[in-house]
Formats: sequence, structure tokens, C-alpha cells
Amino acid sequence: MNQNMKNKLLMWLAISIVISIIKIFFSQRNSVVEEPFTAHHFVILMLCITFGWLKKDAILSQMNNEGMLAEQSYVVAGVFIAVISLLMPLSSNLAFVVFTVFLIFTGMFMVFFGAAAYLPSLLVFVYGFSVSFPKIFDGAIGTQYALITTKIVAYFSSLVYPVGFEGQLLYLTDAAGSSSLVFIDVGCSGSASLAIFLTVFALMLIDVRPRNDRILPLFLFGILGTSVQNIFRLLLLVATNYHFGSVAMWKMHDNAGYVLFPVWFMIFIYVYLKAAGKQHTGTDYPK
Repeated sequence: MNQNMKNKLLMWLAISIVISIIKIFFSQRNSVVEEPFTAHHFVILMLCITFGWLKKDAILSQMNNEGMLAEQSYVVAGVFIAVISLLMPLSSNLAFVVFTVFLIFTGMFMVFFGAAAYLPSLLVFVYGFSVSFPKIFDGAIGTQYALITTKIVAYFSSLVYPVGFEGQLLYLTDAAGSSSLVFIDVGCSGSASLAIFLTVFALMLIDVRPRNDRILPLFLFGILGTSVQNIFRLLLLVATNYHFGSVAMWKMHDNAGYVLFPVWFMIFIYVYLKAAGKQHTGTDYPK
């Protein structure tokens, strides 16, 4: 990396940090962070950062060494993105605060490095969409989806265990005869798992693109599989409650997803790669 490139990187970092500080400082009076990072926000963030790091050589190969600024069209587009991010109200959700900062850094990266911002821009879009998805999903069909999930879990559980339900409530009885209630809300029904799946699917689509006629079947397979693994998680909670009690059930509730989702994730990756073959598209960036 030559000195000119180092200077451009330092300039990009300095300007992006200053703009981000100004944005947060002047917005904090009217915005209080009420919703901290959750587990699925962190997973989505790490997936996007890891993917970007793995593709750093492709990004570096697109970075222009000549001049301090990129071509005029990229400068205009980058400044526009940065201005839009400055005008956006600062969310009370920390995940969206991070998204706003990412927009600023990406816009300024485009100003200095032009076409090299293509992949970072895609990753910021994937992150923004994925962290927004649970809220969009919950507001649109979240309650209906939770009701369907509750009915499915209650039906299959009742084949083995004494389980009843009403709406989103499950009535559970353990082996000792103790009763408990479990409310299946929109989050527990799987919107966060779906958001993580969408992140995985989008990143894989960017890097390894299957034939067009296989994209929709793979997507539907992924949605179905993610929903099924979440239903299986809830069935496992019912079984745990019956055999070991409610305390064990809630411990399982806090940890089961960290085991089940990665297993399903590996199954999906295997099926996806088998369907995609060797059609790699991750380095086909615009010049």
C-alpha cells in the first residue's frame, strides 16, 4: 500500500468519524437509546463484518490510487448518501444508530474510493434490511404468524404431552402435575431467526449465485427450514418442561437457539452450495 493510499484511508476515517460524532452529538438531545443490541442484531452485524473482511482483497483491488477523490459521479453519490444519513432522525434502537454510522462511512468511502464502495454498500443494505425485518414482519403479520406457530406447537405437543392452548397461550403440565403458562409472542415465533436467515441468504447470493431458476426454490426452502427449526425449538421446550420442570425449560429457552440454528444453518449452506455448483460471483464488481 503506497503513501497516497494510506493518506486517503486516513482522510476517509477522520472525516467519517468527525461526521458521525457530529450526527450523534446533535441528535442525542432528542433521542434516547431505549432498545439495546440484541443477540440477533449482533449476529447480523458479525456476519456482515466477517463477510466484508473475507472480501477485503477484492475491495482493495478496486480502490483507486490516483488522486485524492474518486470520479465525480461517485463523489456526488457518496456525498448524497452522507447527507441523507445526517438528515435521518437518530433512532432509539442502537442497531439503527449503527446503521446510520455505517451509511456515513460508506458514503465517504465512495467519495474517496469510488467503485470499491460497491460491496460495502451491499453489506450496509443487507445489515439495514436484516435488522429492520423483525419490526416490519412483526407489524405486518407477526401476530398471525405467532398464532399459527402456537397452534402447530400445541397440536404436535399434545400428541405426547398434556398441552392446551388459547390464542398465543400454551397451557403446560409437567410430570409432577404442576401447571404453567407460556405466551408465544412474535419474537418467540421466529422473526429474529428469519432475519438471520435472510442475512445468510443475501450474503451467499452476493458471493455464490446459483442459476436464476434455483434462487426462489432455495429461498423458500430456507424460509421453511428456518420456521421448522424454530417450531422444533418450541417443541423441545415443551418436552423439557414436562420432564424437568419450568426452570429447566426457561434455561433451554435461553440457549437452545444457539445450538439448533447453527445446525440448520450448516444444512442450508450444504444444500445451497450443492445447488449453486461453482458459480462464484463475489468478485464481479463494477470497474
